[in-house]
Amino acid sequence: MCADSTLVNRRIAPWALVLGTLGIVAGCAAAAQEEEASSGEDAFSQTQVDNDPTLKTLQAAASNVNQYEINVDNLAVPGPNASVGATVNGFSTRGLDWFKNPAVTYPNNKSWDQGTDTGKKCQWAAIFRFNEIFASPPPEAIAMRDLQGGSWHGSFWSWIDDYASTDSVGQPTASYAWSSGLWKWIGASGKDGLCRLPTKTMVARMMTSCIAHANANNGDPKGCRMPAYDAALEPAPGPGPEAGTDAAPDAPANVADGGTSEAGPDGS
Repeated sequence: MCADSTLVNRRIAPWALVLGTLGIVAGCAAAAQEEEASSGEDAFSQTQVDNDPTLKTLQAAASNVNQYEINVDNLAVPGPNASVGATVNGFSTRGLDWFKNPAVTYPNNKSWDQGTDTGKKCQWAAIFRFNEIFASPPPEAIAMRDLQGGSWHGSFWSWIDDYASTDSVGQPTASYAWSSGLWKWIGASGKDGLCRLPTKTMVARMMTSCIAHANANNGDPKGCRMPAYDAALEPAPGPGPEAGTDAAPDAPANVADGGTSEAGPDGS
C-alpha cells in the first residue's frame, strides 16, 4: 500500500491530494517504525520490575495465564514506559499504540503520556502476561514460529484499546497478523480498573489458526486472528503452575465472532 501511494486519481482536487499524501506518508512512517521496533533488544528486565513496587504488583496481577479479566483499580499508575516490551524464548513484543481513545488518532497515538491511568496499567499487565505465556510457550506457538517456509518469527507489536478513556467496558480488538512478519499483541482497558488480556489458550488457538492460514498461503500468515475469549475452553481453576486463585470470568456478552474482527492496522 505504501509503495503504491503515487497511483492516485488525477481528478482529485490538489488540496485533497496533498492531505491524502500526508496521511499516507504518516501511516507509512508509523508502519516502518513498527517493523523496525519489532527487532529491538531493549526489553524490561526482572531486576527493573523487582525494584519497582508498582511494576512488581502489576506483574503478579497478570501472572495467571488463564485469567482473561483482571482489575487494577487500586494499583498505582506505573511511571516507566511499557513500549520496551518483552523478549522471551525467541518471542518478543515491542512498541505502543492507544486505540479507542477519542483524544488520539492513528498514527499519532504512540506516546506513553496519551494513555489513561488504567490504560497504562493494562499496557504493562499485557506485557507481563506476554512474558508469562511465552516463558513456557504453547507448542503451537513454537510450531508457528518455526514453520518451514514461514515468514513470521515471533515478533509482535503491542497496543491497548483504551476504553477507560470513555468510561466503558470494551472488548479488545482481536490480536492478529498485521503483516507477514509482525503481529499485534492487544489488550484492553475499561471502566473501574478493568483489563482484558489474552490468555494462553487464546494464544494457542490463534497459533493453530495461523499455521493453517500460512500453510494455505505459501507460509504467509498475514490476516490470521486470535479467536475470541471463550470461558468454556479455558482450563478449570485449580492448583498448578499456571492456575491462579480466581476462576476465569464468564464470557462477556459482546464476545461473539470467534476473533474475526475486521480491524486493520489503524484499529478501525
